[in-house]
Amino acid sequence: MLDALNITKQSINLPVETLFHATSHGTGVSGESGYVAEGTVEAGKPYALSKRVLEKEIGNGHQRTLDVLGFQVGTEMNANEIAVKNADGSSLCTAVERPYPKCCHSLITTADGVSTTTHYDTGFHALKGMYESGNIKLQSMRKSAIPDTDLMGMHVTDAGDTVDDHVHTTWPSTLSEQLKLLNESPYADSLYYHDMKLRFMITGVDNPDVNSDLAKASNHRGLVRMVVLRPLSKRARLRHEGASNQPVINHGYMANWDTDLFFSKKRMLGGPIDASMDEGHPYGDVVTTYGLPRNVGEKGYRRSKDEILCQDSSDVHYGHVVPYENMKVEHDLSPFQVMTSPINRKDYAVISDKSFHLDVQHHGVGSQRVENVTIPFRMKARFAGRKAGTQISPADEDDNGTMEISFQDANLTDVTDDEPLNLTSKPVIMFLSMDQKLSIEVEGYTSISEC
Repeated sequence: MLDALNITKQSINLPVETLFHATSHGTGVSGESGYVAEGTVEAGKPYALSKRVLEKEIGNGHQRTLDVLGFQVGTEMNANEIAVKNADGSSLCTAVERPYPKCCHSLITTADGVSTTTHYDTGFHALKGMYESGNIKLQSMRKSAIPDTDLMGMHVTDAGDTVDDHVHTTWPSTLSEQLKLLNESPYADSLYYHDMKLRFMITGVDNPDVNSDLAKASNHRGLVRMVVLRPLSKRARLRHEGASNQPVINHGYMANWDTDLFFSKKRMLGGPIDASMDEGHPYGDVVTTYGLPRNVGEKGYRRSKDEILCQDSSDVHYGHVVPYENMKVEHDLSPFQVMTSPINRKDYAVISDKSFHLDVQHHGVGSQRVENVTIPFRMKARFAGRKAGTQISPADEDDNGTMEISFQDANLTDVTDDEPLNLTSKPVIMFLSMDQKLSIEVEGYTSISEC
C-alpha cells in the first residue's frame, strides 16, 4: 500500500561509541569521591580497560581481585538532587537519586593561571547510540525537524545561501500551535526504536605473574560475569483530594547505584557484609541492599538501616524512604561475594545475566571471547518538537492593523528537543571479572525508523 501511494519510510542504523579513554596501569592518584585516575590516560582508544576495584587476601600469599568495566547506553546520566522538607516546611535533608553508574569524565581546574585537566576513571563509559543531534538523516526522519538542504532534491534560496521560509510547512512555526498539535496527537513527533545490537570482543590482558606487566596477555581462563540491566521507574499513584478535588501524584525515589545494586538474603549484617557485627548481634539477621566498591583500598557501601521518611504532604515522595547522601555504610564483601551477588530486582530490571570463562586460544595468546548482545526497545519514542525561541509580543499587528495574536507566544527555533519523553530508563552493560583485567572492543548500532 505504501509503495502504491509512493510513501517511503526512512530508517537508520545509528552506531554506538567505539573510542574511549584508556587508563594504563600505574600509580593511583587520589580523586573525586573515591574515583581514581591511574597512570597514563589516553583518549580515542578503540578499546576500554577494566578498573580494579577490590583486592582480598585468600591465604598463602595469594590475592583475589575484582575488576569492573561497564557501558551505559546513551549519554552520561547525572545524579538528581532533591530538597526534602519536614512536615512544618523546614529543611530536612537532600535526597540523591543516582540509579546509573558515574561514567568516566574529566575535570578542568585552574590555579595561578594554569589549567590542569584530570581524568577520573570510574570503570564505566557512555556508549551513546540513542540519538545524535548532528546526524542529518536522523533529523530528516523527525516530523518536527527542518530538513537539511543536503537531503532535499530542490529548494528555493534567497541570495544563494538562505533556505526559503516556506520550505518546511508540515510543522507549526509557533510554540502555541506546536503544543496544540502535541496535545491532540502525542506521537506527532516520534521515531520507532527497534533493537540495539552490540558485539563485545573481550580479552584478558592481565599478566598472572604477580600482575607485573599489563602489556602481556594472560593465558588462564578468567571468570567473567556480564549483566545487562536498566533502572526501574517507580510506579506513580494518582488520587484526588476530597475537599478540593485536586489530583495528587505520589511515587517513591529512584534507586542509588552505590547502595542498591545488589540484594541477597544470604548476605546478612551478622555475616560478611559487616565485619563489625557477629551472628549474635541484635540486627545480625537484617538483610539490606549494597553496591560495588569504587576503588582498591576503598570499601563498597550498603544501605543503612537508619531510614528517613519524607514527611512533607505536598511532596510527590510523601511517605517514602529518602535516599539521603549519608545513607550508606561500608561493607566488607570479598571479590567472590560481590561477583556472585544477585541483582536487586526491586529496583533494576535484568535483561541478561550470565557468567562464562574466557577461552584460551593457544599458548602465548590472551584469553578471548566474543559476546553478542541484543537490547530490545521495540517502542515508539515520543519527542517534544522544536525548542522555543524569541517571544512574540501581543501588540504585533498584521497588515490590516488588527491584533495578530491575543497572548504572549514564541517562535520556534530550528533546534529540536532530542530527549525521548517516554523512554523510562537506559540500559547498562556491566562486566565483572575475577582475577583478571579486561580489554573490551565494542561495535554495534541501534535500528531506528521513521513513524
